[in-house]
Amino acid sequence: MAAAASMAPDEERVYGFHAVEEALRAGEAIACLRIPKHRARDPRLAPLIALARAKQIEVAFEEPARGRGDRARERHHDVSADLPKFSYTAWPDIRRMVRAADAVVVVAIDHLEDPHNLGAVLRNAEGAGVAAVVMLERRNAGITAVTRRASAGATSHLAIACVPNIVSALMALKDDGCWVTGLSPAATAEPYDTADYTRKSVLVVGAEGKGLSRLVSERCDALVRIPLCGKVASLNAASASAVVLFEVARRLRSQTSI
Repeated sequence: MAAAASMAPDEERVYGFHAVEEALRAGEAIACLRIPKHRARDPRLAPLIALARAKQIEVAFEEPARGRGDRARERHHDVSADLPKFSYTAWPDIRRMVRAADAVVVVAIDHLEDPHNLGAVLRNAEGAGVAAVVMLERRNAGITAVTRRASAGATSHLAIACVPNIVSALMALKDDGCWVTGLSPAATAEPYDTADYTRKSVLVVGAEGKGLSRLVSERCDALVRIPLCGKVASLNAASASAVVLFEVARRLRSQTSI
């Protein structure tokens, strides 16, 4: 068997069964699916290998690298794929989509710098049916191999735009008919389950610990919090986003079924 081609400079290697599977199903331009030789006949990987071959994607059976990170690779079955670096959606395209929609949910990310947390938020967003994500070009985690793995493949199904100024983006989305709601632990924020969510909603998720920046908070139409019954002060960004996003999705389904 010929050796697999090395990774090109404009590609990145994404690890994780679910991230690779979703990239395959979404039709991303995968250059090579890499499977460790000792798992070549693993029944759990057979559908993945078959799907790659059906799409005429090279499948390479390799000796797994050993050393630092072995446990992480074992957890993901050593599965990886060489993909083009993530292609962001143009911001004007996001706005056109929002303007054309009768009902839509957008997530805005305000200075969330940890790629694992960003990936978890994106996984929640995709699961809740979010149409698009908007985040900062700088001082924010980007869509990297780590983020793709943490999102369990959700990045393959989301339209994600980067903007230089999140405040300006929120104002533009307001002009497009959106109601902007920010997640906040402040006691003055409204409980999330009593808040108003319209057919065009933007949920703003802030940084871990710091929350929303002042200017972003001031531009929100409403701030919501999650009342907690325990002793912890607040949920992390990913957990909080999941709670509110699925409430927004529930409300939206109720409104559109009328």
